[in-house]
Order: sequence, then structure tokens, then C-alpha cells
Amino acid sequence: MANGSRREERRSDFLAQTAQIAFTELQRYFAAGRLVKVSDELDLIEVAVQLSEDNAAQFEQWLEQGSLDGVNDERATLWLAEDRVLWTVVADPWVLVQERNSAA
Repeated sequence: MANGSRREERRSDFLAQTAQIAFTELQRYFAAGRLVKVSDELDLIEVAVQLSEDNAAQFEQWLEQGSLDGVNDERATLWLAEDRVLWTVVADPWVLVQERNSAA
């Protein structure tokens, strides 16, 4: 039960840290190779929680499904040209980003 409450606390912490940030402000993380694109099908907060729990099996599954990926130069150039704003949460050392079409 204590583990569940710690998980909920982490989830709340990540939720509180989630924000919409312009890609121009994320370029240094892209340059450092620390930006991870999360598919719209996944819950951005849940991905951060799983990362904080070091759930390698889940991450391997998401990578195989194409639900997580690094940000390549082509996508970064597009986001820069479009002045794209992304949903973002930091799960140190990674910065998770998600393109959502809806303003949630």
C-alpha cells in the first residue's frame, strides 16, 4: 500500500510539473539528446512515472511499438519552423514531449 501511495505522489508531482513549452525553449535538451517524443496514445504522466520507476520492460515494449522515440533532426526542424508548442514534463535526465492537437 505504501508503494501505491508513493506512486500516486510521483504521479501528482509529474502532473504539477507538466506544461506547454515552445520547442525553441527545448532546443538545448534536443541538442543534448535528452528529448523523448511520446505518442499521443500514451499518457504523458504515466510514461514519466514508469521512467521514474525504472520499468525497463514497459519502455522496451513502448519502443518496439513506436510509442516512444528520440527526436530526430527532421522533426526538430519542423517544430522550429512551426514554432510548435509541446506538452512537456521532465523525468530526469529525460525531457518527455508530446504533440497534442487538443488544448487539454
